[in-house]
Amino acid sequence: MTNFIVTSSEPGKMGGSKAKEDIVDFFEQNNYSSFRVNPYHASKLAKLWYTHTYLMRFFKNKEIENVVIQYPIPSPYMINNFVNGVKKQDGAKLIFWIHDIQSLQRYQGQKKKKWEIDLFNMADVLVVHNEKMQTWLEENGVHAPMIVLGIFDYDNPVPIQENVPYEKTICFAGALFKSTFLSKLKMKHQLYTFGPDMPKEHSNNIIYSGQFTPEELPSHLTQNFGLIWDGPEIQTCAGTFGHYQLFNNPHKASLYISTGIPVIIWSKAALADFVLENKIGVVVDSLEELDDLLDNLSEEDYLVLKNNVVKLAEKLRSGYFTKNVIKQLAEI
Repeated sequence: MTNFIVTSSEPGKMGGSKAKEDIVDFFEQNNYSSFRVNPYHASKLAKLWYTHTYLMRFFKNKEIENVVIQYPIPSPYMINNFVNGVKKQDGAKLIFWIHDIQSLQRYQGQKKKKWEIDLFNMADVLVVHNEKMQTWLEENGVHAPMIVLGIFDYDNPVPIQENVPYEKTICFAGALFKSTFLSKLKMKHQLYTFGPDMPKEHSNNIIYSGQFTPEELPSHLTQNFGLIWDGPEIQTCAGTFGHYQLFNNPHKASLYISTGIPVIIWSKAALADFVLENKIGVVVDSLEELDDLLDNLSEEDYLVLKNNVVKLAEKLRSGYFTKNVIKQLAEI
């Protein structure tokens, strides 16, 4: 019997995103075979041929035990046909590893939501970010069994940041075009930003520090805290991207933690519970609290957070949470 991890490629890349590629690597370490899906085609005819000819070859002459699909794959037509193919295989289990729930993002309509819920209910197992995401799915009609991940692992090639003086600095990494709160944030301590499309207007203490690959970026993150925030406002995480933090595990959290950096996160974010339980950072209701928070945190208290993060960083780098999911899948 063979196990597969199925991943969609991204335009212009040989593989997918950093999060998906790390999962592929950790699954391959546990005797899963990787299968790539290309959802991007120049014409409708090419897509039809690819879906009904190339993809269907996947099922020939194979005894399949588990098929783990990294969701979403950006082609409902293609994923519907592939899932139907998996369901026709005797004894094969279908697992969706959820990265994003598109209908949880506010611009999606009811038609998309129904399609997504119906798709998830075809699975034998769903891997979800956290208990908040699990609850939302259950309340919206998903009855498939679920495994809660906890946090995304992060294969980080840079040595863990261990000995850094407490200078009350913060870093923020991501797609900065959607982080419009940066143009409103005023603070006396320094915040270093990393990523594309930095807003042109921002205060002097917000320092744009460039754009780097996921492999290069950790070597530039030498600040005391990593900020997890989204949306246009500084008083709360708002808008489509801010609202999403109520349910998802932002991958930048794993970037910071695997680098050895404690985090600052919105108090209502789904991941806030994990941060507090593991004592790896602090929560805030508003970014207006940042200066006082940094000033009132003693160096001794900071070192407690720092030491806890360094321990957790080792787990994320080794694929601890992914391998725990793999273990649970083997027991189902």
